[in-house]
Amino acid sequence: MTNLDNKRFCIKNWYKNKLNKSQKMFFFVFLLNIVGLGFVIYSFIDSLMHNNIGPAEKRVFRNGFTEVDKFTNQSNLLLLVFAFVYVFYPKNSLLKNEKFLIACMTYILFTFVGYNLILNLTAKDKGYAALLNENRIAAFAASITLHFINPVVFIVCGFLRFVFNPVEKIKSFKAFVIPGMIYPIIYLIYVITIPYVYNSHANGEYYSVYGGPTNVIKNPKLAWPICIGMIFVYFPITFFLIWFGARKINTKYYVPPKSTTPLEN
Repeated sequence: MTNLDNKRFCIKNWYKNKLNKSQKMFFFVFLLNIVGLGFVIYSFIDSLMHNNIGPAEKRVFRNGFTEVDKFTNQSNLLLLVFAFVYVFYPKNSLLKNEKFLIACMTYILFTFVGYNLILNLTAKDKGYAALLNENRIAAFAASITLHFINPVVFIVCGFLRFVFNPVEKIKSFKAFVIPGMIYPIIYLIYVITIPYVYNSHANGEYYSVYGGPTNVIKNPKLAWPICIGMIFVYFPITFFLIWFGARKINTKYYVPPKSTTPLEN
């Protein structure tokens, strides 16, 4: 056999014999998120082509920085990190007690809901239809992958993880929500403060991560309730729903190991 044949054999053997059902599933999630990473990189490069720091062609503050700070890109990168660690380093402390998985499922659900059910339906100049109308096919493919395909696949696979390989016990909700809220809180602080830091005095524009709904300077009556509601209402509720669903599924499918201790006469 050639070296190439040996390599192929080893990969097949590793996949078939070394991975459990959940890892095999997340291996394909990993491959999907490699594609997602490509779209994140594409979005970053595309933004550099515009490199706007103020109003121009309906794209206010469109540059590389304004792609890096998007929750969509950050949450999709977290999915890639989780899938990589889960498949290739299953004993890593990052996976302890399923906290990272539940957190990633919650974060990517926000990406799904925020874009598909809010932005896509309410903003006429944004969303899937706007991208198609502008004939931005690559941007449309990137958007539907990062906002729809990746979130749906990851959330479904996240729950199936507890079907195929349930764990002995899922800890209390408090053990998940406290560390899981650290990232959203830090991100909220950034969203609130960036209009004060990044602005264009020449035309009176203030950069806001998600436009008017998060612009606490120009739309305080709208932005502040949204920002506060995200942290104190939306994220705790969705964390609970994901945690509760995972625990119910895990409880249903978990089978305690049979005792090997011989019975006494």
